[in-house]
Amino acid sequence: MIKICRRIEMNANFIVMIVVLVIWIGIFLYLLGLDNKLKRIEKKDES
Repeated sequence: MIKICRRIEMNANFIVMIVVLVIWIGIFLYLLGLDNKLKRIEKKDES
């Protein structure tokens, strides 16, 4: 019974880590897209 509880805890920890990793990747990709949009806007203003 204790082994089952430990396995569930480990799985829960891995699930939380995967969710957090996906969130960080999403934030990173959003910021990359935002940076590219700002660069395009700055180039239009210079022209």
